[in-house]
Amino acid sequence: MSDTTRSPLPQRAIVTLSDADLGSGLTALRWRLRDLVMDGTCLVIIDVTDLDQISSTLLAALLDTHRVCKRRGGGVVIRHANRKMTDVLRRTGLDRVFDVEAA
Repeated sequence: MSDTTRSPLPQRAIVTLSDADLGSGLTALRWRLRDLVMDGTCLVIIDVTDLDQISSTLLAALLDTHRVCKRRGGGVVIRHANRKMTDVLRRTGLDRVFDVEAA
């Protein structure tokens, strides 16, 4: 997981993920997302350029973050999703939950 870039108002953060980041599990990512939200972030942009696929456990972590951000008027954006990811998101209906920016 690369460094998070933050910008001034509205509070947003960009988190770049790779397969290597998620190889050992999602615990570190869950804590990072939790910390971002607790610090006031209301828009989390997840850059998945370096991910081959999106897992159900990753989606669960993003849904948890989205729920909190949505209450603050924000949400989660999945940026640079490949075709395989966009197909999964469309089939599960999560393309209506997350803002999805295709690659």
